[in-house]
Amino acid sequence: MFHHISSELSRAFCLKYQTLCSVYRHCHIGVPQGTILGPLLWNAFVYNLQPAISHIKYADDTTIYNVVKKSHVTVRDSTARKATIIFSENPLQMSADYAADWCHTNYMLLNTTKSMTCTFTLQKTLSSTPIQINNTTIEEKSSVCLLGVTYDNHLKFSQHVDKAIEKTRGSVHAITRLKRAGVGTKSLTLFYKARILPILSYAAPSWYPFLSNHDKQRLERHQKLCLRLIHPELDNYDERLAHQSLNELTVSLDIACLRYIEKIRGNECHPLFSYIPTITTGKNLLEGLHRWKNHRRQWKNHRKQAKPISRSAC
Repeated sequence: MFHHISSELSRAFCLKYQTLCSVYRHCHIGVPQGTILGPLLWNAFVYNLQPAISHIKYADDTTIYNVVKKSHVTVRDSTARKATIIFSENPLQMSADYAADWCHTNYMLLNTTKSMTCTFTLQKTLSSTPIQINNTTIEEKSSVCLLGVTYDNHLKFSQHVDKAIEKTRGSVHAITRLKRAGVGTKSLTLFYKARILPILSYAAPSWYPFLSNHDKQRLERHQKLCLRLIHPELDNYDERLAHQSLNELTVSLDIACLRYIEKIRGNECHPLFSYIPTITTGKNLLEGLHRWKNHRRQWKNHRKQAKPISRSAC
């Protein structure tokens, strides 16, 4: 293992333009991309990058965040729609300075063009002190994408729903073309479960509980469209769900969130364990949701089978 790691620190490289090559130079720093030990060596390299406040490191991305208390800021011109805050002590700026110094010490260049800041608040408009790195002001954005989930500054996640639906439009069109080509419904359903459903339900516990009813209905209509393309011969949405043994998308996402809560309750070392109430268990919540789903389905079937009452004029 030692010789294998040492061999990556004694590499040589050259620049090639058409048929011309430069002289070879030795490189004693860095890890080439695509190697098996590359991620492990990178994690070991950035292990001592420890800002003073809360932070998350994933691969080569580092996210620094902080909950700002009222005692640390001065609010001016505050209304229901707009506010201006001034930090008495800006921990984000201090952490940004620390990260810039760490990169300079370890012969790395911090890319300020790919860095951004986002303030999560209930105010319609919020003006705060900008963050600077190496005398460059970091761009303030209204939304940020972290590990595939788009967080807007009001935590409504409408933009995430927009991106999820837009990302699956090509696959929805592919269902239409495959249907015309004579592909069976079983294969089309498998295609939907493999290419569309994972995108619509990706990381649901982190964003689905915050959605408005309008955005939930948008997701449900998207699944309705897909199943209507797969089963145009069936009359309604409930029959298509029953034929494919699927739940309504909102029910499936509710179950995913409750299962995640149950997983947190079973692990006392989980960072969110102290935030989950212990009034009831996740198993009871899941059972209640299943009972509600079955009762709703039975009520719909009973309503379909009920015959209309004929009324005669007196």
